[in-house]
Amino acid sequence: MGGEPQTNQRAELCAILRALEKAPLDKPVAIYTDSNYSINCVTTWFTGWESRGWLTSQNKPVMNRDLIEPVLTKIRERAALKAKTYFNWIKGHSNDPGNEAADRLAVSGARLPRKDLPE
Repeated sequence: MGGEPQTNQRAELCAILRALEKAPLDKPVAIYTDSNYSINCVTTWFTGWESRGWLTSQNKPVMNRDLIEPVLTKIRERAALKAKTYFNWIKGHSNDPGNEAADRLAVSGARLPRKDLPE
C-alpha cells in the first residue's frame, strides 16, 4: 500500500484536522495537544515551507504536507469569519485528565484491526 508511513506526528495532525472539521467555523476553538511538532507545523514552520514551495530548509519535500495543508485551510476559513483558533501545549504523561483519556483512546484505536487491509 502507498501513502505516508503512519507516525505519532501524523496521528496528532489527524486529530487536529478532525477537531477543526467538527468545530463550528464561526466560533473560537482551543486545541490542547502534547505535540509541539503539530503546533509548530501549523503556527510557525508553514510560512517558510509555503514560501519555498513546500520544501524544507534542506530543500526536501515537507513531510505530512497532506495533513498540514488541510489544517491550515480550516484555520484560514475560521480566521476569515473572525473566529480564532488557539493551540495550547500540555505536557504529555503528566496526569492531565484530557491527555490521559486521549492516550487511552489512541492505544485502544491502535489495537483495532485495519478494515481496509487484506487479512
